[in-house]
Amino acid sequence: MNAPVRIEALSAQEVALLEGRRAVRDNVSERVLRLFERVRTCGQPRVSLERAVLFTESIRTTEGQPMPLRWAKALRHIAENITVSIFEDELIVGRPNDWFGKYGIIYPELDGSLMQPAVAAFRAHQGFPDSVTITEEDERIINEVLAPYWNGRDFATNFARALPEPSRFITFGPDPRNVAQQTGVVFASQGYRHSQNWTPDHAKLLRGGLKAIREEAKARLVALKHPLDTVEKKPFLEAVIVTCDALAIWARRYAELAGKMADKESDAARRRELAEIAEICAWVPENPARSFREALQAQWFSQCFSRLEEMIGGDVCQGRMDQYLYPYYRKDVDEGRLTRDAAEELFQCLWLNMSQNLQIMLSPTAAAGREGFSHHETVTIGGRTPEGEDATNELSYVLLESTRPLRMSYPELAARIHAGTPERFLHAVAEAIKDGKGSPKIINDEFLVPFYLSHGVSHREALDYAVSGCIESRLINRETHKTGGSAINYGSVLEMALRQGRVKILGDLRFGLETGDPRSFASYDELWAAFKSQLENVIAHIMAQGAVARTLKPRHFAAPYASMLHDLAMDACMDLQRHGEGIPGGLDLCTVDGVGGFGTAIDSLAAIKHLIFDEKKLTWDQLLGAMEHNWEGGEIVRQMCLNAPKYGNGIEWVDAIGHAIHKTALDYLRAHPRPNGLGTILRIIPITFHVPAGRVTSATPNGRVAGEYLSEGISPCHGMDVEGPTVSLTSMARATSSACREKGHNLINMKFSPANLAGEAGTRRLMQFIRSWCRERLSHLQFNIINRETLLAAQKDPEKYRDLVVRIAGYCAYFVELTAMQQAEIIARTEEQS
Repeated sequence: MNAPVRIEALSAQEVALLEGRRAVRDNVSERVLRLFERVRTCGQPRVSLERAVLFTESIRTTEGQPMPLRWAKALRHIAENITVSIFEDELIVGRPNDWFGKYGIIYPELDGSLMQPAVAAFRAHQGFPDSVTITEEDERIINEVLAPYWNGRDFATNFARALPEPSRFITFGPDPRNVAQQTGVVFASQGYRHSQNWTPDHAKLLRGGLKAIREEAKARLVALKHPLDTVEKKPFLEAVIVTCDALAIWARRYAELAGKMADKESDAARRRELAEIAEICAWVPENPARSFREALQAQWFSQCFSRLEEMIGGDVCQGRMDQYLYPYYRKDVDEGRLTRDAAEELFQCLWLNMSQNLQIMLSPTAAAGREGFSHHETVTIGGRTPEGEDATNELSYVLLESTRPLRMSYPELAARIHAGTPERFLHAVAEAIKDGKGSPKIINDEFLVPFYLSHGVSHREALDYAVSGCIESRLINRETHKTGGSAINYGSVLEMALRQGRVKILGDLRFGLETGDPRSFASYDELWAAFKSQLENVIAHIMAQGAVARTLKPRHFAAPYASMLHDLAMDACMDLQRHGEGIPGGLDLCTVDGVGGFGTAIDSLAAIKHLIFDEKKLTWDQLLGAMEHNWEGGEIVRQMCLNAPKYGNGIEWVDAIGHAIHKTALDYLRAHPRPNGLGTILRIIPITFHVPAGRVTSATPNGRVAGEYLSEGISPCHGMDVEGPTVSLTSMARATSSACREKGHNLINMKFSPANLAGEAGTRRLMQFIRSWCRERLSHLQFNIINRETLLAAQKDPEKYRDLVVRIAGYCAYFVELTAMQQAEIIARTEEQS
């Protein structure tokens, strides 16, 4: 047994778990606790097929019509026929099925060819913590209703088929029929999401309601004059009107259901609640929200309808909730209709609704890269106003506090920090981080605002960005790009440079270029040239995959709901899925991602430089021979590699290798703009893809064994940064210091033990550290504040620790629902000393 940890050395989350408390903090109502406990005991998530069946019924009848109009008609058919349900204790209503608990919507038009293989995979995976329930009736519907129509018609299949053969091969391997299992050399996300992270302008719906949007579309229809307007603009505006009607119908059905339930309800208090729900749903979202409660219900309807429309990889994000909801909150509080406690309860009801919606991935590659049902429904608090003043208000604190008591990872909360962030707000953020649930993550205005300015955005608009997805950001009414990108496995790039383009674990097939036998390299510069060529080749394939996806998507997708909430799309009468690159005034930020091994590659190249070329302690034969046998019989060589200089310790020449890797990618992207003249940005964001990326990467010169996870984000390799967190930040800043508009968001994970941040002094140290990070102008930062002993105990007794939340990447999840490898990766992260 592990020795007990002193109580003062535990995070608030650990204390609650070990003492059997129902919540981490006390600011939670009995209603919310009942809802939470029902969510946690309702069993594993189920696939939700109603949307798929109704979408298919409609889409089959509209073949040949413009895609936006087909999509809108499908949404109306769904709204008219999908089950509506209201459950005990619910105050915010709306869901795509008839059960309470966790669910995942299936989108057959996206990757329907994977449905039948996924059924078998779900069946085989029963009993695991991340299992998914699929009933016999679900299986019958897939086999008899959905698969016969969508097999071969879905986007994933057609995307893979449309790729140039070299770009298909590097992602899907030698079998041309394979569209499911990816190699891991390059990860392509286009086939398992309609859209990358997206933040709709929910505030537009709250301000004017569907009525205003519908009237605008009708007025634009009447104003059309050019004969060519009938080709694109007319169908788009008709689609907007149909979509407005669809959402209004769905909300009215909830109003009618709530009214009928109120009539039958015997409990007087619940009868009043149901009557109020009926009144609210009869008013919003058709009309402008008049109260805080109406605004939250309309916002939830907007989220739900976004999910009914499309699968947004990274999920539907919430925008700057403390800004657009504040007028409703302030008015209701001032007029005596709302208390802070009531507002927190309503938010917590909303978070519990979010927690039941999971993104169930049919692609085994996508599932492996998004462990623990990754979710990125990001809520933004803090930052600055468009006028440049600090934006923190009372609702910022209400939102922050509402996320603290429940032992769950929802919502994904992001705090915008800038040089002038008030001490009070930063203190509150630091205290929440110290709870140990990994929330909130921190986003840096001092990076993001200049980033947007470099893309020609006005200062006022740049100041109003919302955090979106994992660690990304959105200018809600300016950005137009929805297509997901492909991603670099830096471990594979390194391996291909050392094996003449071959990847050992993947049958020693050649996925890269023949860049020479490293035994013939007489200098580090020759090795670097090989690595650089492999990296540029990978990026070239990624760019080709993106171009194919953007060309193909208009034939398969439309997004009338997302488009009608986007000012530029409405002004141009263009659907975002059809004209993302061509919408006048739009900012189209296409992306290339790095998902694993940035630090692994730095340390590996540094080890080779140090041991072979500088100190001449090893020969190529000694190193490559030991790696070929996964260090068996070569432990002395491995120890030399493990003890070579490492990234994250302030060693300038090592950090310079990271800078060269990062700059190579940025230079290549800048030298190869897209046909529209716009560039492509580079982000380093792992989710959990650094784990499957590691599984296909053989032993690396930093001492890592074959198949083990790679480094994540721009963080140093696990346990290798030993000079303290501030020095580690300095190394990360150096490695990614290239000043160019192609440089996007980079993820940083850090881990502290609760004892290192105990008390008010610990809070102040954490605040000071965040200020230091802000000055370095790094884009992102997040923490695990948890004891290693707790994580080890959770592995041994998962039932006792089933509600233990940890920070993974740009999201948090339950530790016991992760694979053993992902759990080991979190445990192995460097525990920084204060």
